[in-house]
Order: sequence, then C-alpha cells, then structure tokens
Amino acid sequence: MRAVFDALGHHALTRPDAIAFRDDRAALTWAGLAGRVAGMARRLEDAPRTVAIALDGGIDYVTADLALALTGRRQVPLPFFFSREQRAHILNESRAGAVIAADPAPFAGLAVKVIAPGDAASDLPEMPGMRDGAERVIYTSGSSGRPKGVVIGARQLGASIAALARVVAAGPGERHLSVLPLAQLLEQICGICLPVLSGAECVMRRDATRAVLGGPVEGLSRAMAEVRPTTSVLAPGVLARWCDLLAREGSRAPDSLRFVAVGGAPCAPGLIKAAQAAGIPAHEGYGLSECCAVVAMNRPGDNMPGTVGRVLDGLDVRIIDGEITVAGPTVMNGYLGGPPAPARWHTGDLGRFEAGRLVIEGRKDALLITPEGRNISPEWIEARVSADPRVALAALGLRDDDAALVLVVVPAGQVSAAEIAAHLEDLPAYARPQSVIFAEPSEPGLIRPAGTPDRGVVARLVNTRPAHPLNYPAGKADTGISQRTLA
Repeated sequence: MRAVFDALGHHALTRPDAIAFRDDRAALTWAGLAGRVAGMARRLEDAPRTVAIALDGGIDYVTADLALALTGRRQVPLPFFFSREQRAHILNESRAGAVIAADPAPFAGLAVKVIAPGDAASDLPEMPGMRDGAERVIYTSGSSGRPKGVVIGARQLGASIAALARVVAAGPGERHLSVLPLAQLLEQICGICLPVLSGAECVMRRDATRAVLGGPVEGLSRAMAEVRPTTSVLAPGVLARWCDLLAREGSRAPDSLRFVAVGGAPCAPGLIKAAQAAGIPAHEGYGLSECCAVVAMNRPGDNMPGTVGRVLDGLDVRIIDGEITVAGPTVMNGYLGGPPAPARWHTGDLGRFEAGRLVIEGRKDALLITPEGRNISPEWIEARVSADPRVALAALGLRDDDAALVLVVVPAGQVSAAEIAAHLEDLPAYARPQSVIFAEPSEPGLIRPAGTPDRGVVARLVNTRPAHPLNYPAGKADTGISQRTLA
C-alpha cells in the first residue's frame, strides 16, 4: 500500500490538475484527491482503531478507503446489498467503534460514532506518511448467509496490487470504469488502488453498478459508450446481458476497451468468445477473498477461454487431491476472531492445470455423486445455462428419491424448458439434468449476495417442487466433455 500513497503524492505534485476520479456528482483532480485524503486522515486522528464504511461508492468511498489505510486503521466495508441483519452482525462482530456514513439514521441507538464523509481538503503542506497496522475486514456471505470476516493486511494487499499491476499494465493515459460495488475487495483493488498506482483516471457510474446487481443493463452499456474506458471488471451475468443487448441493437462495445476482467462466478467459454466477437476483450480470472481477490488471470496476448489463465506472480498454486491450494504473500491473516491462516490455503475449489493455465472444476463441497459413481461438478452444467442472458441463475441438484439431476433456473426473461435443453444437449448422458424447476428471484435465500446459489435452498427446491421434463435429441452427447467431471 505504501507504493499507492507514494504514487498519489507523485501525481499530485507532477499532474495536479489532471482528473483522478469522477462519479455521478463530481470530478476530483490528483491534487484534490491528495488534499481530501489528508483532510480525512486528520479528521480520523481521534477515531477508534476499527471503522466501518457505510457508503454506496463514489469519491466519498475512495477518500474514506485511502484515509483509513493511511492512518493505519482497520476498515470494515458494510456492503449496501447485504441485509440489515447481516450488516448488524458485521458491526457487532468487528467491534467497529465508528462508521463513515452519509446518513446517520440507520445507526441511531447503536454504540458507534457516525463520521460524515466530508469534502474538506487538508491545509497541510503535504500528505502524511502511511502508518503501520492498516487492515481491512472483508465480509463474504458464506454458504449459510452469515457473513464471515476475512482479515487482509497491508502486506497481502500490496502483494496483490503489485502482481495485478503487471497484468493490467495500465498507464496515465488510461481510464477505468468502476462497475462492481466498492465494498467488494476486487474493486477496491481494481477501482481504487490500481488507478492511483498507475495514474489512470477512474470513473464510477451508479447506473453501471445497478446493472451488476440486477438493474437494467442499458445503464452499463450507456456508461461504457459515454466514458469510453480502457479497462473494467464485470461479473459473467452482466457480461452475458450486455452481449445480448449489443446483439439486439446491432452495435459493438467501444473500441477504447483493451482489457475487461471477468470473475466472481464460473464463466462459460462460449460467453468469453461471444464477448470478444462483440468487441469486448473479456479475460476470465479466478480468486477468493481469502487470497486477496485474485489468484490467476488471463491477460492480454495470453487469453485461453475455458481456463482462468496463469497464476499471478509470487503465488504457489498446487492441486492436492483435486483441490486448488494457494501459498504466498496474498493469503489472508485469518478469519476475524479465528486462528492465523495456514501458510498453504485450501480453497475448497476443484481444479487442474492445462498448458500452464488453471482450470476451475467447481466447489469440492458442491460435488454431486450419481448412483453410477459419477462425480459431477454442478458449476460445469450451470455455466452453460447461465451464459444465456435470459437466465439470472442456474443451479443443479440431485433429487433424493430417484437420484435424478434437476436444474433450478431463475429466469431474467422468457425462456422455455426446450431452450434450456438446447444448451445442454451435447453433454454426456450421465451429466444431463432430467428436468428443470423455474423459480422466482424472490425465492427466500436462493440467490446469495454474490449472485451464486445457496446449495441448501437448491436441494430443498429440487426435492419439493414440481419440475418440467427436459427432452434431448438422441445421439447428441459428446463424451469428450467428460474430462470436465471428476470420475
């Protein structure tokens, strides 16, 4: 992180009037950003050690994030897309003594000091040096929906930033469109730290972020056309919807784009290729909060759809009993309140290497075992269906009474059982779902905040809801794809 603040001071001195960050309300120069961060740091002098951030995003969030890191505090993002109960749990478990929030009302009656984001710049001649001890606690929803705090220190964050800077290779003339919520670690790195380190401009558009969370994809497409970024980070679901919109409009992505990272959920190779055909230079990556967001990444000039690319510099990734394990400087300190993380982190994800690139085969705890002894990674099947922009979510389950594979689909548009079957007809016969259940997006607990399915809810639906049969033409199975399962 020290390199980030060194870069901020350099840009403020050498390019004071160049734009650093824009949001829907304002633009901030490098000199302005340095002044606001220093001013916020001064206001935090009497703040407690642990401070939560309850801001939706924008320049205020950027200022709060950098000021907390500069003062060596532990910051705790409160994702606005988490439930009230989850946010209350985060505040209680993290023991945050203060919260940076534009609206104090949600925190009335709680034992936390509310700090307004503010926009006053410091009158100090220069920004103070970074203090030791800076951490951030990133809460993931967990399979039960109960948030889990991942403690990331300045060492892990610095190592991840340095490795990703070599992958993205951005410079002062570039522009990043920040789409993912800033409460997510990946966008804190890609939407705050990397632009500051490289001197690239970062633009934040609320309509684009709404598209990631299920809002109209036109907001993302419009932001891309108006901002003309060179880089961005998208989730597979919104990428699929954007590709569909471009196809319907007969248009293409802006030719300014040179690198779009895709991650957060499995991405079908066909979606990456469709994106590239639409002018979107999509590159799939893989990571998890416990390893500081990114472990492997396809990169410009070395992009192989169907893989998540080569492992980042400095990391040691090994496959042990089929499971992806990671050692190196980006492995977390540990879970909040728990023991230190082991030197080698077992991710719970299954994978293999292919031509030096990592291939993800699903979650170890999500494997479905058929009566024939076949171990099927549901993500393999789900990614094919989720690549359809009319599908908000696809989740595979195994029925208890007859061990039949059943697919749960949450539609985002009009899609039929026959169209679902068409996405799956070339799978080996043993991996084809026999039926589909159409569920509403409001189904309690089905879709986790990250957009992934809750496997427990999927199992309940598969065993209690009526299903529509999926009919496949005879002789279409391609048994060569069976390498994507673990037999």
